Formats: sequence, structure tokens, C-alpha cells
Amino acid sequence: MKAKSFQQYLEKRLDKEEIAEIEKLAELEMEFLKSLQEDVSKAVAKYMTEEQIGFNELVRRLNISPTQASKIQSGEANLTLATIAHVFALLRMRPHLGFNKNMKAKKREHTEE
Repeated sequence: MKAKSFQQYLEKRLDKEEIAEIEKLAELEMEFLKSLQEDVSKAVAKYMTEEQIGFNELVRRLNISPTQASKIQSGEANLTLATIAHVFALLRMRPHLGFNKNMKAKKREHTEE
């Protein structure tokens, strides 16, 4: 028998607690990703202000596509560790990835602009 949706498939294979745990982990992953993206975006914005450069100069210095630079600026880039190293080398900043055991996720406030 075919499952009509992925949710139905999950419900057949997993119990409600397992589904809830998977959903919770997915939400945490998204929150942590957004936090990292925002940190990189803020560092790039600070660099551009301090160096008094515009978008085109940032693209030139990073030697990346305008699309990728735009995504970095807006905090939407899905960056690899290699790209983070490349960006922070230009910024002359040593990136640091910290890990906190049993860290509770903070609830983000969403604001509309």
C-alpha cells in the first residue's frame, strides 16, 4: 500500500515521540544555521563599513559571484567551511566555532521590516 504523503509514511514507521524528536532537531538545526549565517553576514558588513567598500568591490576582493556575495550579505548563504575560511581570511579574522554541551536553544523573535 502506498503512503499518500511523507507525514503518513512517518506515522506508519515511527511513534509520535520519535516524530516530535525529529521535528525538534530539525528546528534546532535551522536555528543554528541561521545564527551562523547572521554572524558571517554581520562580519562582512562590518568589514565593508571599515574598508569603505561597496558591493562590487566586495565581489572583486572575494573573487566570488555577485549572487553568492548577495546571499552572504543577506545571511542566506549555505556556506561550506572552506568558504567561511576564504571570507574570514579576507576579513583578517580568525573564525571560531564554539560548541556548548547541552545548550538550550533560544527562541528567536521574528520581526517584520
